Amino acid sequence: MLATKERELIALHAEHFGRVYHYIAYRINDRERAEELANDVFRIVWEKQPDEPPGIGWLIATARNVLGNEYKGRRRREQLMQRLAEDARAQGSESDGDPQGHVADILSRLKDKDREILMLAYWDDLTTAELAESLGCSPSAAAVRLHRARKAFAKAAPSQLMTEREV
Repeated sequence: MLATKERELIALHAEHFGRVYHYIAYRINDRERAEELANDVFRIVWEKQPDEPPGIGWLIATARNVLGNEYKGRRRREQLMQRLAEDARAQGSESDGDPQGHVADILSRLKDKDREILMLAYWDDLTTAELAESLGCSPSAAAVRLHRARKAFAKAAPSQLMTEREV
């Protein structure tokens, strides 16, 4: 029974992945994220285990819901970054030497995926295994993503901030 379901999912994926991917990719401006979201659609098919393989209409409706969640998440991150920037400006007027304001500014300039993993790692204090679980990837992939995000942060950080933090 399981082998039959696996074959059906593989066939469904082979037949419709391109259309689902393009549907999502046309609506967001990140090819990697579009691929992840398209794969999420097929993960949902696997989790729901419908009696019959769904058609393209069901897959597109699911993709629309997945996109809605993506938009909500992006909106929440933008609101958080605005609050951080406002807090940084308020704190900056009180103390121009405060590195927290600089950190918030640097975070606001990073790519969404880099900012997200840094905030999960440092703000939410997640371990690499927890990062992997929350991002839906392997622990080694989470470690690589975190390493790349740290490098992006270091590159975006002014040299005086990095020397203040190292001390």
